[in-house]
Amino acid sequence: MKISIDWLKSLLPTEASAQEISDLLSVSGLEVEHLETWHSAGSGLQGFVVGEVMTCETHPNADRLRVTTVNVGGDALLPIVCGAPNVAAGQKVIVALVGTEIEMAGKEPFVIGKAKIRGEVSEGMICAEDECGMGNSHDGIMVLPADAKVGMLASEYFGVVSDEVMEIGLTANRGDAASHVGVANDLAALLQLPFSRIAQKQAEDSAVWRSKSAGRKVHIEDAQWCERYIALSVSGVALGDSEAFVKNRLRAIGIEPRNNVVDATNYFLHQTGQPSHAFDADKVKGDITVRLARAGETLVLLDGKSIELHAEDVVIADERGAIALAGVMGGKDTAVTADTTSVLLEVAHFHPTAVRKAAKRHNLHTDAGFRFERGVDKENMASVAMQLAQHLEQYAEGSWGATTAVYPVVFKEREIVLKVDALTAFAGLEIPAAEVVGILERLGFGVEGSGVLTVKVPGWRNDVEQAVDLYEEVMRIYGYDRVPMNGKLQATLGTFEGMKLRKSENALRQYLCDQGLLEAATNSLHPAAWYPGKEDLVHLSNPLSSDMDVMRASLIPGLLQSVAYNINRRAEGVKLFELGRIYQKTAKGFRETPTLTMVFWGSVAAESWEDKPREIGYYDIKRLLQGMLVRLGSKVSVDTLEIVQAPKAWLKAADISSTVWCVEIAWRKLLGNKGEGLSVKSAPKFPGMRRDLSLVVEKSLDFASLKDVVKGVKLPLLQDVRVFDVFEGKPLDVNKKAVALSFHFLNTEATLTDVEVDACMLKLMKAFETAGANIRK
Repeated sequence: MKISIDWLKSLLPTEASAQEISDLLSVSGLEVEHLETWHSAGSGLQGFVVGEVMTCETHPNADRLRVTTVNVGGDALLPIVCGAPNVAAGQKVIVALVGTEIEMAGKEPFVIGKAKIRGEVSEGMICAEDECGMGNSHDGIMVLPADAKVGMLASEYFGVVSDEVMEIGLTANRGDAASHVGVANDLAALLQLPFSRIAQKQAEDSAVWRSKSAGRKVHIEDAQWCERYIALSVSGVALGDSEAFVKNRLRAIGIEPRNNVVDATNYFLHQTGQPSHAFDADKVKGDITVRLARAGETLVLLDGKSIELHAEDVVIADERGAIALAGVMGGKDTAVTADTTSVLLEVAHFHPTAVRKAAKRHNLHTDAGFRFERGVDKENMASVAMQLAQHLEQYAEGSWGATTAVYPVVFKEREIVLKVDALTAFAGLEIPAAEVVGILERLGFGVEGSGVLTVKVPGWRNDVEQAVDLYEEVMRIYGYDRVPMNGKLQATLGTFEGMKLRKSENALRQYLCDQGLLEAATNSLHPAAWYPGKEDLVHLSNPLSSDMDVMRASLIPGLLQSVAYNINRRAEGVKLFELGRIYQKTAKGFRETPTLTMVFWGSVAAESWEDKPREIGYYDIKRLLQGMLVRLGSKVSVDTLEIVQAPKAWLKAADISSTVWCVEIAWRKLLGNKGEGLSVKSAPKFPGMRRDLSLVVEKSLDFASLKDVVKGVKLPLLQDVRVFDVFEGKPLDVNKKAVALSFHFLNTEATLTDVEVDACMLKLMKAFETAGANIRK
C-alpha cells in the first residue's frame, strides 16, 4: 500500500521528515518496506534549465549536425552540438547541463558529459520532449514560448511536483490503516499531535444532510451481506479533468487519473479507506437492490470482462438485473462516461468474507476489495459520503440532491475492560495510567475510568476484540524500545523430549529416500468435496475459497494431486511420502494426528535392456514397509499395515486413470511399539542348513497363516522361513494350491547336525498337518 507524504501532511501537519515518519511507523507496527521520491515529470527535471539558442551553424564535419551556442543564464555561452532538424537561433529551449542523467523509456539511462562530436566541443544537450520527460515525441527539440525566462530551472518552469511515497506492508488485521487517514491516526498518536480521524462524525445529524430529499429506494434482501447502504444523487455534473492536487496525489500512489468523478471515488477511497462507486444515474433503472446473484445471471464489468455470477456472489441490481459485483467492481452498462451528467454515488458496507470469496472466485483484485476484505468503518460512512458529494459540488459543478441511507444493522461500540495493573504485568514495566489513557484516546478509543478502564472501540478498529489487543495498542505507541533491561538474561532451556521423535523421523526420511521415494509437502486445506458424507470434518469458519474450506482428513488427496502433476509431465513412476497432520472433529473438540502417508504409481524402475518394465505392486510395497519397520526398530507387524488402492472417486477428482497404491499410518502407532532397534552382530562362525517343504493348502490361505503355524512350534534353531514358489492348477484341485517353503536353520554355538534339523522338520510337518495342510512327498 502506497502512502504519499504530501497527502499525509495535508491531513496531519508536521515538521517530521519522510524518513523520520517512516522510522516511527515501522517500529509501531506499520512496516515501511520502501521509501522513494516521486516526480510529476520524469526524474523531476533535475539538471535541466531554460536556455536560448544564440547562434546556430552547420557542423563543419557533419551536414546533419548543428553547432550552437546557448545562453543558460551563466557567465558564458555553452557550445552544444545538436542533431535536431528544427533547431534555430533565437529559440527558447530546454537544456540538460553536464552531469544530468537522461532517462528515456525503453533505453538505458546515460549522463551528459563534456565531449567532442566530430571535432566540435559540446557541453550539454538541447532536449526533445522524451529526453526531458515532458512527453513522448522525439521528432525534434522542444521549443518554448518566447517569454520563457532564460536560466530558470525547468522544474520551476513546468511546475513539476515532487513527493515522497512510502510503501507499507499492511498486515491483514490492520484494515483501519489502509488509508492516509488511518496512517495519519497512528502517526498523530506517535507524535502526540491532535488529530480528529472523522471530522464529520455526526454527518447524518447535520443540517446539510437533513436538508436533502429522499432519493432512490434501496432494498437489502439480507442484512448479513450488507449492513449499510447510502445512495447519493448528484446532478448537473460537468465531466472533465480533476484538479491538479487530486491528479498529482493519485499519480504519486500509482493511480492514473481519468475524470473528476471517477478520480473523486479513488481519492476518497485512499484518503479515508472507504470504497465508493459512481453509477451513471440515468442508466440505473428503478430501485436499487442488494441481493445474491441468481442462476444464470451474468455481468460485464468495467474492464470489459464478462463473468457468470455465482449463487454466493453479492450484487447490486436494478430492475433489469445485476449492475455491479458488490465491493469488487462495477458494471460497464452503468459506468460513468463522457456523456454522464447525473451520478448515483454508492457508499456501503459489504461483508468481508463475501467480498473476498467473490474476488477470488472471479480472479479480481481491486483497491475496493482489498479494503472490504479487511473490514471498513461502518460507523462513519455518512461522513465519507458527505465529503464525496461536496467534493463533486466544488470541483465538478454538481448539485447534491436526494439521499437514501439504509442501515439494517445498528452499529454498537464494543466495550473492553482494561486493568492498568494487568497491562503492567504484561508489558514488564509500569506505564502511568494517564499515559495509557492518552495513547488510547489519541488512537481514537473512548476511555472512562482510571485504574480500571472501560474502553470503547471505534468502528474502524475491527481487529480489537479483547484486553490483550489493547495492551498491544498501548505498547506499540509507547514504544517497545522503552521496556528496560535489568542486566540479567533469563532463559528456559528445553528438556529436548522431542529429540527421540525427531531422530526417528529423520531415520524414516533417510530410509524412504534411500528406497527412491521423494518427500512431499502438500496443503493442509482441502475442499470438502473430497470427503462426501464424512461428518467429522474440521470446517473453516472463514475459508479463502471453496477449494480450501476444510482441514485435511487424509494426506492421500494432496499426494494424489502431486502424482497427477508428475504424470502430466510424463513421469514413468512416482513414489512419494509425507509426514504431516490430519484433522478430525471430536465430541471434545478437535484432534490432530501425526500421520505417515505413501503413494506409489507407475513402473518399479526405469526401462532398461536388462529388465522389462513392470508396474509397482502390492508385494513391492510390503517389502519396503518391512524394511522400514526394521529400520525404525518397531514391533508392529507388516501384516497389520494396510496397503490399498486409492479410491476411484479420489482418482477421478485428481484426474488419474490408472492404479495408485496408498499406505497411511498413524505415526505414533509405529513409535509406540518400539523394539530394541537395530543391533550389530558378528558373522556366524558355524554354517547353517536349509530344508525345503512343499505344502498343499486351501487357495485362500495366506503366508501369514503359515507363518503363525511355524511360530507356534517354537524352534530356537530356526532363523527364517520364506516362500520360494507357489503353484496352482492340475493335478491339484481347483480350490487348492501348492506352496513351497524354505526353512533356514543355524546354531550359533556349534555345528548343526542332520539329526537336529530332521527333528525340527518333523515337528513342523506335524504342525502343518494338524493345521490341515498336506505334505507333498
